[in-house]
Amino acid sequence: MSSQIKLGYWKIRGLAEPLRMMLHYAEIEFEDVLYECGDAPDFDKSCWFDVKFKLGLDFPNLPYLFDGDVKLSQSIPILHYLAMKTGLAPKAPTPSKIAYLDMLDHVCMDFVLLGVRLCYSSLQDFTANKPATVEKAKEFLGQFSSALANQPFFGGDDITATDFWIFEALDRFERIEPGIISDKNLKDFMARIMALPTLQKYFTSSESSRNYPLNNKIAAFK
Repeated sequence: MSSQIKLGYWKIRGLAEPLRMMLHYAEIEFEDVLYECGDAPDFDKSCWFDVKFKLGLDFPNLPYLFDGDVKLSQSIPILHYLAMKTGLAPKAPTPSKIAYLDMLDHVCMDFVLLGVRLCYSSLQDFTANKPATVEKAKEFLGQFSSALANQPFFGGDDITATDFWIFEALDRFERIEPGIISDKNLKDFMARIMALPTLQKYFTSSESSRNYPLNNKIAAFK
């Protein structure tokens, strides 16, 4: 299959990793367009800013996705587009099911940004604010555990894009605070994602984007 999709983002996991995972899951070839931040002290980002307004995006930002004539930016719209592209949209798309998964996507973004704000603070602030952030993260984790309940996936029996989004967010916090995920159903959910046959190379290859740092070079926690 010839590559048509281009996914542009920093050379980190960040907000693009669930999107990469979805494409690997669906075995869709894509071009991973990477922008790499410079080293300290300048952390030069001209590799992105030099082209930001030259790509034909209506709202230039990272991540972005090109698929033929389709040009999108912003993580959640790309997530929803790829859900339909990869067969990861709800199998029985009632208005309530679509709205519920969309709500989970936005709650998950709040959860992600909680960690992002901590990681991109100064090292001193990271150390000082980490305990309070971890406690807030535990509140989110309790809510995710309740939402998942005894289901295999957050939308029920069928896997959806929302599961990739939440998986990556859970994994990020587990790296920030090892052992933070204690609920058995969340642990089982993560193991279920990691056991998906088409993601085995993604999870095991030394060249996988999963090995990229979580955050950019300027962050206190990478």
